[in-house]
Amino acid sequence: MTNWLVRLLPMDELIATVRRFPLSVVCATILFIIAFAENHKLIDFDDNDISRVIAILGCLYFWFGISKLIGESQKLVFFKVLLLNLVGGGAIAALILLSNLWGLHLLFLMPALLLGIMFAPFLTSGNDISVWFFNRMMWFGVIVSYAALILFAGGVMVALGAIQALFDVNISGKLYMDVWLFASLILGPVYALSWVPRRFEFSEEDCHDPPGLQFIVNWISAPMILVYMAILYAYFGKIILAGELPNGHLAYLITGFVGAGVITYLTAFPMRESGSLQLRTFYKVFFPVLIIPVGFHFFAIWERISAYGITEQRYTILLSAIWFASIAIGNVMTRMPIKVIPASLCVLLVLASFGPWGAVALSGHSQLLRFEKLLVKHGLLVDGKVVKAENEIPFADRLSMSSILQYLCRSERDAVLKPWFEFEREHCSASQFTKQLGFDYVGKWDLKRQKTLNHFQSSPFKRRNKNDNRLIIELTGYDVLARGLYVRSKWNAETESVSQVKIKRERSNGDILLIDYDFPILKINFLSENVIINSVDFDVAMYLKENVSQITENDVLPPLIYEDEHVSLYIDIFSISGRLVHDKRFLTEMRFDLLYRIKE
Repeated sequence: MTNWLVRLLPMDELIATVRRFPLSVVCATILFIIAFAENHKLIDFDDNDISRVIAILGCLYFWFGISKLIGESQKLVFFKVLLLNLVGGGAIAALILLSNLWGLHLLFLMPALLLGIMFAPFLTSGNDISVWFFNRMMWFGVIVSYAALILFAGGVMVALGAIQALFDVNISGKLYMDVWLFASLILGPVYALSWVPRRFEFSEEDCHDPPGLQFIVNWISAPMILVYMAILYAYFGKIILAGELPNGHLAYLITGFVGAGVITYLTAFPMRESGSLQLRTFYKVFFPVLIIPVGFHFFAIWERISAYGITEQRYTILLSAIWFASIAIGNVMTRMPIKVIPASLCVLLVLASFGPWGAVALSGHSQLLRFEKLLVKHGLLVDGKVVKAENEIPFADRLSMSSILQYLCRSERDAVLKPWFEFEREHCSASQFTKQLGFDYVGKWDLKRQKTLNHFQSSPFKRRNKNDNRLIIELTGYDVLARGLYVRSKWNAETESVSQVKIKRERSNGDILLIDYDFPILKINFLSENVIINSVDFDVAMYLKENVSQITENDVLPPLIYEDEHVSLYIDIFSISGRLVHDKRFLTEMRFDLLYRIKE
């Protein structure tokens, strides 16, 4: 029984881990106490303050581990390690406590800390094999630890559920949550620390590649990366031959490709010479062939930044491009030690996490500057305050101002807008600011419909609002109202045409309204006893040319009105959209009501 308990809970190893990483264990324990108190509502926490404390403790858990590894590898005395803890921990706490945008800083700081663990014991020494085996043991331990915590928590919860069902015991749901909190905040983190090797020097004989890892890197990772590399180069050739700009997703595709390649390069390092042909080929060509993708990577992200300014997301992609370029060029010129790969990214992320050059400060400044330029361009900023637009603002600029305001509000940068705007409510809202500028907020839906060059759309969501006088349709002069007619045809890109559409409505007296749409003619036929008694044709292309280009989101589409000695027609259009090809508009969708009277 004793041996079984020792295997299940290796107390000696756990106690040794607590002694080795006491400050990291303290952070994990405090996190559990806070989560436990929150789960049982023992203390009334302020959400923002407690979130900052949790973020600090999470970062310090990793930082104290890093400083311990540095101290062990460099054989630092206690006071030097203590100083390292205080300086690093104080800097982390200050960054999170003093910034209103601490969550954004954390997006760069946390990955930097995770990368720091990978090379912390090897700042001044350590060959590639030692670095590889240290990380192999440590990250394998992390996987095992979190698999163990899932099994532990799952097993305990199943046992509690069985007790509740078999003995009719009422067990609170909070107890189940306590089990998960203990497993994820104490058991998992402490057990993971126990896997961190105590040695930092290893030889080739120490490295035993797991069979599963060999199979993955030899027959899955390396071949897939080579295939994807060929696809990317084929696409680059298409871009060059066609002379077209790369699409907005290219930067993400290159990031995924290079990221997967770097992970494979680090993971399979001991097999670089003994692996399969495709793995050996991958090691020979990977960094040299990165040069062209990195060039396109810079071009793609710079196009976005030039057009839309810097955001944290674009800053991250630009940072990745700089990192890719540095490791590609470095490994082409001379093979870099593998510890330099995570270390260089860690340094870039640390630099990006704070300061006026950092992602948060630079992104906010860039977007605010873009917004100010747009305000000045349209005369919307007078004596330091915004004013309503006197003239119609182009859609592209309204869209840009709306998206910038939405970005500033979403990232809690409303403080920078207070000198310019009157705040109607405490919560920052882009729509309240655009109203002060004299136009309605242009949202994501409008962007999807307006941003492509081959599509046009008149304001589909402005129909029948409280300011629309067509809410009540006057029937004077007409006998019949046909509601909710809908033309929807398919676009054929090869022939650059739309398919024919037929709409049929039958009245109770047997008369039939038959609408044929075969671009550009909308033909309205009136049948009585299946005989056409009247027919009216509308040239839709002419209507689109005269009206759609001038429609703004606050306008009402003009009706189509027709009258002769036989019939009176009034087509009340709600929305209209279609394809724009070579400056020619093709109607593919229209919603409307039809009022008509057949004259004797």
